[in-house]
Amino acid sequence: MNWESNKMSDKTLDEAAVEDTVCGVWFFKPKWLQIFASKKVYVLVYGLLGLNQFMLSSYFNGTLTTMEKRFKFSSQMSGIISSTWDLFSLISFMVTSHMAGRGHRTRWLAIGSFFVGLSCFVRLLPHVIYGPGEDILQYTVEYGNNVNSTSLLSNISRQNEKICDGQPLYEDCDNKQFWNVAAFILCAAHAMLGLGGSLYWTCGAAYLDDNVRKNAVPLLLAIVQCIRMSGPMMGYMLSAYTLTYFIEPNLTPTITNEDPRWIGAWWMGWTPIGITCIVFSIIMMFFPRMLPRAAARMAKEPKEKVEQISTDFKTSLKRILSNKILVFNSASNSFFVLGLIGYWTFMPKYMETQFRQTAANSNFASGAIGILSSGLGIVTSGIVISKFKPSARSLAMWNFITEALEVVGHFVYIFLGCASEDLHGQWNADKTWNLTMDCNVGCNCGKSMSYNPVCSFDRSTTFYSPCYAGCTLEKVIDGGIKAYSNCTCIGGSGTATEGVCPVDCGYDFIIFLALMGVMRFFSSTGRSGNTIIQFRCVKQEDKSLSLGFSEVVMALVAFMPGPILYGTIVDATCMVWGGKCGTNGNCWLYDGMRLKYYLNFTGASFLLIGTILDIGVWYHVKDLKIYDASDGDEKPARE
Repeated sequence: MNWESNKMSDKTLDEAAVEDTVCGVWFFKPKWLQIFASKKVYVLVYGLLGLNQFMLSSYFNGTLTTMEKRFKFSSQMSGIISSTWDLFSLISFMVTSHMAGRGHRTRWLAIGSFFVGLSCFVRLLPHVIYGPGEDILQYTVEYGNNVNSTSLLSNISRQNEKICDGQPLYEDCDNKQFWNVAAFILCAAHAMLGLGGSLYWTCGAAYLDDNVRKNAVPLLLAIVQCIRMSGPMMGYMLSAYTLTYFIEPNLTPTITNEDPRWIGAWWMGWTPIGITCIVFSIIMMFFPRMLPRAAARMAKEPKEKVEQISTDFKTSLKRILSNKILVFNSASNSFFVLGLIGYWTFMPKYMETQFRQTAANSNFASGAIGILSSGLGIVTSGIVISKFKPSARSLAMWNFITEALEVVGHFVYIFLGCASEDLHGQWNADKTWNLTMDCNVGCNCGKSMSYNPVCSFDRSTTFYSPCYAGCTLEKVIDGGIKAYSNCTCIGGSGTATEGVCPVDCGYDFIIFLALMGVMRFFSSTGRSGNTIIQFRCVKQEDKSLSLGFSEVVMALVAFMPGPILYGTIVDATCMVWGGKCGTNGNCWLYDGMRLKYYLNFTGASFLLIGTILDIGVWYHVKDLKIYDASDGDEKPARE
C-alpha cells in the first residue's frame, strides 16, 4: 500500500513538473503554442517589454518641459512626479521580490506590465479634463480672430500681447489651482508605473538566468539590453515627433514650434505606448514556470551536494546584507545612477538652455546620439565577455575605469554651451532677474506677464516682452512677424521684432553630442559585466531578493531623491518665473552658466563616490566564479 502511495505521489510530482514547462494559461494550452516555450522567444518578449518601459520613461522626460509650461509647475514638482515612480517601486520591491522569487515569475511580470500599460492611459486624463489651455489658444487662427472684448480669452490675449501702455495687467484667479490637480494625476500614474514596473527587474532577469546556461547569459543579457536600449531612442524620437504638432492638432497655430511659447501635443504618444505594453504583458502571461530545455537539462545533470538553505525572508535577508560584493556593487550602482539621473530627467531642458535648441530637436538628439551609443556599447561588451570570458576582477576593474571616464566627461561638459547673456535687466539680491528698469518702469508690465520675447533691431538684446522693451507701437510685417517701434529701452531706431535674438551655437552643440556619444558608449560597456557580478555573487535561492535589495538601495539613494534634488538645483538657477495671482508657475528663463556648473559638479561628485565604491567590488570579487565549468571549451579566467 505504501509502495502504491509512493508511486502515485511520484506520478503526481512528474505531472506537476511537466505542467510547469507548458505554455499557456489555465485551460488554454494548445500544442501549437508550445514551440514558443524557448529562451529565444523569451529574450525577444522580455527585451520588448523593457523597450516599452524605457520608451515610456524617455517619452515622459522628453515631454516634461512642455508639461511644465502647459500646467505651470516647477522643475522641483517635475522631480516629485518622477520620484513617485520610485517611491512606489520601493514599496513594490519590499512586498513582491521575495514572493515573486518563489512563485511563477513570468505571471508576476505580466501582471506588473499590465499595470504599466494602464498607467499610460491615466496620463491622458489631464489633457482630457483641461484641454489645451486658454493661454495657448490665443495663438491660433480660430480663436484669435473670434474673441470679443469681454471674453476671458480676449483678456488673456491682451495680457500676453501687452505693450507699454500704462494699463494694469489683467489676471483671472478663478482657476489658479487647476495645475495642482494635473500634477496629482501624473503622480498617480507614476505610482501605478512604480508598482508594476519593479517586477520587470526582480522577476524577468532572474527567470532568464535560471533557464539558460551560465556561459550564455552575458550574450543573452546583451541582446536583451540592446533591444531595451532602443526604447529610450524611440521614446525621445516619438516625443520629438509629437511636439512638432500643436497641442490641439485640429487648430491652426499662428506661432511655430521654434517659438518658446509653443506647446506641442505632449499627450499624443501615451495611447500607442500603453496599448503596446498591454499586448506584450498578455504574451508574457503564456510563458511556463520553467522552460522545457532548462528542465530537461536540470534532470540530466548529476545532483550536486547542496547545503540546506533556509528560504524564509529573515534568513535570506541576513545572507544578502552580509554579502560584501552585493553591498558594494549595489552602492556603487546607486551613486552611478544618482550622478547621471539629472541628465536623464532634464537633458532636453539642458539642451534648450545651453544650446538654444527646440524641445523637438533636443529630444531627437538625446535619442539618436546618446541611446544608440549606449546600445552599441552593451552589445560590444556582451560579445567580448562571451568570447574571452574575463575574470570577475577584470570586469570590476573595467567598471571602475568607465565610471572614472564619466567623472572626467562631466567636467568637460562645463566648457561647452552658449548660455544666454543678452537678456535685458539686472540681477536682484536673491539671484532672480529684475526686468523692470528705468526705461520701462511706467509701462505697468507686471510680474505675471507671460513670456513673449522680442529682439532689438541690432540683434544684441533680448527682452522678455514688448512691454518690458518699452514698446508702444505694434504692426505686422512680411510673413506675419510682429514688429514693434518707439521702444524706450532700445537705442537708435528703437525697434524690435518678435522672438529671441539668434545665437550660433552649432559648433559647441556638435562637440557636446560627440562627447556624450563617446561617454555613453564606454559607460554602457560596463553594464553587462556589472549585471553578471550581481547574479553570481548570490545563491540561486536569493536571486530575486538580491535584485529587489539592489533596487531598493538604488531607489533610496538615487531614484527617489535624485529627480527632486536636481529639480531643486534647476529651479535654483531660474532667472524669471512665470506666475499667476502671486503664485510661481513654471520657469521661463534660466541662468545658463549657473545651471551648467551646478548640474555638472553635482553629478561628477556622485559619480566619483560610485567610482571609489567600485574599488571595494574589485577587491572582494577575486574568488568569485562567474562561468560554468561544464563546457569543455571554456577558457580559464584571467586576472
